[in-house]
Amino acid sequence: MEKTFSIYRSSAGSGKTRTLAKEYLKLALRYRNDYFKYILAVTFANKATQEMKDRILTYLDRFSKGEANDLAKELQEELGLDASTFQMHAHEVQSRILHEYNQFSISTIDSFFQKVIRSFTREAGLAGDYRLEVENAPVLEEVINNLIDELGTNEELTQWVVEFANENLENNRAWDTRKSLLEFADEIFKEEFKAIEVEVNKATSQQDFFKNLLVDLKKDKYEFTGFVRSKSIEALGIIHQNGIERVDFKYNHGGVYNFFSKFSKITSVKEFDEKAKGKRSENEFQDSKHWPDKDTPHKAILLKLAKEKLIPLLNQILEYRDKNYRKALTAEIVLNNFYAFGLLADISRKLKDYKDENGIMLLADAPRFLNGVIRDSETPFIYEKV
Repeated sequence: MEKTFSIYRSSAGSGKTRTLAKEYLKLALRYRNDYFKYILAVTFANKATQEMKDRILTYLDRFSKGEANDLAKELQEELGLDASTFQMHAHEVQSRILHEYNQFSISTIDSFFQKVIRSFTREAGLAGDYRLEVENAPVLEEVINNLIDELGTNEELTQWVVEFANENLENNRAWDTRKSLLEFADEIFKEEFKAIEVEVNKATSQQDFFKNLLVDLKKDKYEFTGFVRSKSIEALGIIHQNGIERVDFKYNHGGVYNFFSKFSKITSVKEFDEKAKGKRSENEFQDSKHWPDKDTPHKAILLKLAKEKLIPLLNQILEYRDKNYRKALTAEIVLNNFYAFGLLADISRKLKDYKDENGIMLLADAPRFLNGVIRDSETPFIYEKV
């Protein structure tokens, strides 16, 4: 079975261009003289593109003149052609390429994507004169300038940038906010953000989105810490009202008392992680006999209180924690990064506005754009376009 996919591995200067030029020429010379129109070669840089074109044309010129060289011999053998037929084919291919040079398809990956995207302008509703930008940096610089122009008039945005600048100062980062914003804004080009960009822009465009989100997040976080704190304080109150102290509890004069004491001061959801919850709270502490210290004079009353009041309170805390911890922790994490989320949303919004106003599309948008086209089209249509 003929192999249809080959990989060549080699270091710099070891003959990659010759190998690839040979593979190109083998295809171009094997079939009819205009077959080069159906061969696509892509490179990373413009310099490599030109080098590849020059090399192919140089070889064809030598072949058409009948000059003897190693590559000509290799191709003749692999194509099964005699010298005169090979020379004639080379001359015909050279002539066709020079007369139809615009279809000599050796280009950079960027240029190839641009051709593909341009072929979908009608289907995608893009203006025919739109511009494809390969580099993100110049566009992003303009976007950040526009963003900074909004400071003072956009209260929310101003708050995001002030908090961003404060964090930079607190962490001994550069004081130049514009430069820091440019570095931070690169996040919007990462795949993680690209995957949710449309949803983020849609959600954040709603009136009072951030104001309402902030209320909901604070509610989720502070309801959690408030419930755990109040139940723990209630348990400690029962303990102290009955003349019981820390030393009356098992496990080095602390035990379950330490659990209630710790969470009576809880201010962060993360404080109640699996380690802090501990295994004893769901095992030994479920049985009142594991509460009193062996030497305590209050053993009887502590056993009674544990069974009737304190274990039920402990379980209320544990059940509430298991049910609400994930949601509350999520809210806390988002609150800790709230300004960053708001800032990214505003940068993404300004980038969209800038692209719409200037009729441009970023190469970074190409994968999502093409995925969108492919998802709604039949496969043969896509192949035909490409």
